[in-house]
Amino acid sequence: MFNNSSWKRVLLPLLAMAAVAVLFSCEKKDPNGDRDEYIRLYRSFDDEEPVSSIWVGVKGGTVKFHVRSNVEFEAAWQDDKDTQWGNVKEVSSLGGDKYDVTVDFKAIHSYPYYTRRTGNLMLFNKEKNLGNFVNVHQGLVTRLASDMSWSAYGTSDPRKDDGVLLSKWSTTNKNRGWTSTPAEGADEAYLLAKNGYLQIGDSKGHGADLICPFITDIQNDSLAVVSFRAVAPTGMDGVKDANKFTVEVIGGGVIRDQVETGGTKVELEAPWYDPFSDGFPGNMWDGSYFMIGLVSTPKSPFTQNTRIRITAGEISATPAAKPSRLFVDNFYVRRIWWKDEDNNDEDIFALNGGVSGPDHIFDVTE
Repeated sequence: MFNNSSWKRVLLPLLAMAAVAVLFSCEKKDPNGDRDEYIRLYRSFDDEEPVSSIWVGVKGGTVKFHVRSNVEFEAAWQDDKDTQWGNVKEVSSLGGDKYDVTVDFKAIHSYPYYTRRTGNLMLFNKEKNLGNFVNVHQGLVTRLASDMSWSAYGTSDPRKDDGVLLSKWSTTNKNRGWTSTPAEGADEAYLLAKNGYLQIGDSKGHGADLICPFITDIQNDSLAVVSFRAVAPTGMDGVKDANKFTVEVIGGGVIRDQVETGGTKVELEAPWYDPFSDGFPGNMWDGSYFMIGLVSTPKSPFTQNTRIRITAGEISATPAAKPSRLFVDNFYVRRIWWKDEDNNDEDIFALNGGVSGPDHIFDVTE
């Protein structure tokens, strides 16, 4: 039997051991908690929250990223291209836990092409097995894309009148969603396919339109840009087609630079190619890039029916005296993610001057 003295001799050491165990358990680091060491990237040293992704401009250039770290670290760049488009130049200590990481970026392309690519800025300390991998984006998410490579009718030479009417396209190509409006009293629309691009209107003077397929997920967006190239022909006799055309958003949305009036249509002029130049026909698309800004508004929001319509000439069963053919290629619709001042994509429409029309971002004369 245990008396009071015996209980004390057994319990007191056990209680002491329990107290020590509790003390050590309180001091032990939570394995699921944050580490004391950190490497974090910020848009600005004034920001409180670090970021895990960030964008750089489509024109490339040198960018300084702002990093806070309480350990020394290395920086490296990684992407999936054969020739990397980012290159870490320097890690500079600014004192305390502040650093600048300088990276050189290549332009997204040598001509207007803005489909997003993503690489990784890797910030790491190997000895401490500590790293931070930041996604760096360049360009925009694409909602609709077609380089018209599926169009394999006739020839690519614009001097040859061998385009194929929409009504004679293959079922596969008709099902891609590109449509056109027949004139009242006409048997068919005068939208033709060439080899690698489309032709709006014919050589006889019939005008036509080109309506793009429905744009997946644009109803979830607030800003977008339409990019394409368009050129008007010059005959071998030197006579030029009419070169005015219109771009219209239908099914919801307005032209961004007409938001105050709610305008949905913009009139433009296509450049004429020069069939007598030394580089023709390879240079037929020079200077032919266009960018149109779109915005979703409370009165006219983007919907699942939003589409883009390009019209050249009059849509009539009676041909005009002068043709108004328009060759169109490389058609893209891309969203501009815009949430607030601190969380958005590069606004390439603003970069282009904020006016729907010719794309000047990559002008070689700039």
